Amino acid sequence: MKIYKANCEGHINIDEPIVACIGYFDGLHLGHQELIKKAKKIAYEKGAKSALITFYPDPKDIITKKKHRHIQNFTDRLKIAQEMGIDIAIVYDFTQEMCKMPEDVFYQKVLCSLPLVGLVCGFDFSYGYKGEGTPQKLKDHIAGKYPLSIIDEVLYQGEKISSTRVRIAIEKGDIELANELLGYPYFNRGKVIHGKRNGHKLGYPTANIRLDDEILCPRTGVYIGFVKYADKIYKAMCNIGNNPTIAIDNGITYEVHIIDFDGDIYDQEITVYLKKRIRDDKRFDSLDELKEQLAKDKEIAERQSEDERLIS
Repeated sequence: MKIYKANCEGHINIDEPIVACIGYFDGLHLGHQELIKKAKKIAYEKGAKSALITFYPDPKDIITKKKHRHIQNFTDRLKIAQEMGIDIAIVYDFTQEMCKMPEDVFYQKVLCSLPLVGLVCGFDFSYGYKGEGTPQKLKDHIAGKYPLSIIDEVLYQGEKISSTRVRIAIEKGDIELANELLGYPYFNRGKVIHGKRNGHKLGYPTANIRLDDEILCPRTGVYIGFVKYADKIYKAMCNIGNNPTIAIDNGITYEVHIIDFDGDIYDQEITVYLKKRIRDDKRFDSLDELKEQLAKDKEIAERQSEDERLIS
């Protein structure tokens, strides 16, 4: 996938026609995937390249002047888009200047600078100053130039699929719901760092990872899932919490016990796919009681079947 970076004043030199979907795409969930499918379909019919028009940093960060946490970091988002078959990613630097653009100026400076032969957006897409731009206004601008496809809301269990709904599920520890909304297993990626080796002392060595500051941390507790390292997949159990039985004021840690794995992976990057939260992070009365519980957790993790939808 080719990646083009631009600002609202710069012309992007793309020398082939494109059909693009536009948005921020946090999570690239099933709703977003409908936009991608439509863009790919039209691109195929027109002999054009499929493209994703997106923005960095998060427009909400600029508008509210606050940092927001996301389902993935921006690099992973682009990797997922590539795996979903997008040919080109066009990333606009979202600045205060762009934030204050009237919707017609946004259209002229952003969309008119691209070799578009088709555009796809969601029914609730907004753009321009204070979100005054709507799909209908976009349709009026584009009329007669190329087709605009507006994708209706996508529902799961009668409710709209949205990035907000996915984030709430993750914060509640409802990873099974998050995975259904995403259409693939929710994952965290991070570099393995040195911990206090408490897991080794208990017979369950763990890889401690540091999450990107941009990433939303799931609710504390014990999860089962998988780890991908060096192109191999391993069953795993993951503890997100503060180890209340053996740690004092340790803060929140992200520790993964990789089943049937014995290797030195310090400073290496691993990907952790979470499938289900199985219990709270709690304090046990003794280390023996904790070990008994860890054995039960491991048994649950070992019984899970490998998910063929693992990506990235």
